[in-house]
Amino acid sequence: MSHRHSLIMSFALLLVSLIAAAPAAAQRKGDWLPITPEDLSVKEVPGAPGAHAVILYRETLSDDVESFETNYYRIKILTEEGKKHGDVEIIYLKGRDDIKDIKARTIRPDGSVVEFDGRVFDKTVVKGRGIKVFAKAFSMPEVQVGGMIEYKFKVYRDTSRLYSPYWPLQDELFTRQAKFSFRPFLRGLYDIQWYSFNVPGGKAAKEQKGGLIGLEIENLPAFEEEEYMPPEREMRMRVEFVYTRNRGKNADEFWKNRGREIQEEVEDFIGRRGGIANAESRITAGAATPEEKLRKIYAHAQQMRNLSYERSRTEKEEKREKIKDNNNIEDVLKNGYGYRNQIARLFVGLARSAGFAAGIVRIAERDDHFFHKTLQDEYQLDAELAVVRVGSEDRFFDPGTPNCPFGLLAWQKTAVPGIKPDKDGGVFISTPVPGSQNALTERKASLRLTEDGTLQGKVEFIFSGLQAVRRRREAMEKDEAQHRKDMEDELKDRLPSNATVKVENVTGLTGTDPSLKVEYSMEIPGYAATTGRRLLVPTSVFHLGGQHPFLHAKRLYPIYFRYPSRDQDDITIELPAGYRIESLPQGRKIGSNVLSYEVVRENQGTKLRVRRNLILESFYFPTEYYPSLRRFYDEVRAGDEEQAVLRAVEAGTLK
Repeated sequence: MSHRHSLIMSFALLLVSLIAAAPAAAQRKGDWLPITPEDLSVKEVPGAPGAHAVILYRETLSDDVESFETNYYRIKILTEEGKKHGDVEIIYLKGRDDIKDIKARTIRPDGSVVEFDGRVFDKTVVKGRGIKVFAKAFSMPEVQVGGMIEYKFKVYRDTSRLYSPYWPLQDELFTRQAKFSFRPFLRGLYDIQWYSFNVPGGKAAKEQKGGLIGLEIENLPAFEEEEYMPPEREMRMRVEFVYTRNRGKNADEFWKNRGREIQEEVEDFIGRRGGIANAESRITAGAATPEEKLRKIYAHAQQMRNLSYERSRTEKEEKREKIKDNNNIEDVLKNGYGYRNQIARLFVGLARSAGFAAGIVRIAERDDHFFHKTLQDEYQLDAELAVVRVGSEDRFFDPGTPNCPFGLLAWQKTAVPGIKPDKDGGVFISTPVPGSQNALTERKASLRLTEDGTLQGKVEFIFSGLQAVRRRREAMEKDEAQHRKDMEDELKDRLPSNATVKVENVTGLTGTDPSLKVEYSMEIPGYAATTGRRLLVPTSVFHLGGQHPFLHAKRLYPIYFRYPSRDQDDITIELPAGYRIESLPQGRKIGSNVLSYEVVRENQGTKLRVRRNLILESFYFPTEYYPSLRRFYDEVRAGDEEQAVLRAVEAGTLK
């Protein structure tokens, strides 16, 4: 994940003196806004017909002088369904944000007030695609249709850091009026720049009195999430702020300067160190070819303890665990641990010692934001890859991602821009675009159907390439019980709701083997429908539980699948004694060189065999391609819903 909005500053004494001299931040006078007859009478808001609730007023003040942020919300409840917004969740970043001074009240339809005096508790919230965030949660009292809820809170942050604010202008509700303000810090030493994205024409943040930057805006549409959308941040109307030391520079000059800085930083860390040559000789001992040498070096880098994927520690915890700073790659080697970029640099240093031309590429990951060259924010480039000349080609490696196979990049590091730095600033390059063969999922099943329609047996899911790396990464954040449940859900979510699933064995969850294999046992009562002497059997076992990903006729945002992929199913179903296949749907084959689907069904006498392939060779589709994409998945769904008909046969006629 990006750390693009955290700028560490070593100015403790200057900070104290400037804060003491700084003018008081512009803040609201009094506790609450007045309750007006206009707000009480609102029954519907133009621009949001049929809305269950709307934000009448929202205000955010970000203050980098005193390291806090204030937020204020007034929400009108318009329908019974809208009352759910009385359950408030304040999302925050654990380890960075400290939520304080929460105050809330309910305003009844007659204008009388009920103060909130209940409990605020911490909870984990699951957002789209399984992303987990933290929230302060509480429930408002006496929420009524026609009434309002109102709450405010402060966010305190580390005073030794600058957190360039990011204003997500849209909320999940339509907003009638919003006000945003920002007081930056140290404008004499650092320049502050801001950039608007997707903001309606004519609206822009502007400098105001008292050193503030502000924006007032009305009638903001609700932000609507969609399945398979690009990172939410990219789709929202937003304003992003950046502290920069390159006052007056254009974007090309900025990134040239940044390339020189990266080169100096990386080469100082790698250096020419005698201990590395000795270690490389030991690591590559017995390697017969350059490729074997590189594989041994990569395997050694992967064995380093990767601090980037462990929970954050306090200074006291680091001292207790004797975690020391690494100042160079020899320290990484000696200590046996490092952060992901340090491990990538160690790999480069060892590769150079083995005779390879190797270097670092600083890239912009695409999991939670996309790179914008005009945005002069050095923290957009947030990860490092190794690039090594092997034979006549440059190859990319990702030693800083745990459990990532040799030659593979984590999905968020593929198809992204980055700087290949040098003393003159370097050049922008793009990392390779993965193919579907780099993200293979195989589902194999040996099943038996009983006369009462129950389907049971053994299943294997084999995840290869990017599919394995992603699941290994997710498992690192969980204990064994949690990731075992996740594996169970991998199958269960694809089956009818009455299915029972048990994970029997998992192999390849750690390490850099190309594949991760999960073995299951399963049972689905009533899988086949009984009609007299016949059984109606759905033929696509693993595609009955999921919902069509593109049900809606219209689409707001581009379609973003993260990476190309390939699914291969091979299912064998043993028929009940005394039954034979009476009819079997014909096979289907549709698609193009970008999307393709094929299903083949075979009558094998006492068995039914089904093979299904779904191939996705692209991962980003502009909105105008949505109708074609939707039609393709309509046909896939139709193929997956087809049934075989089994018929009970007299014993004497069985063959």
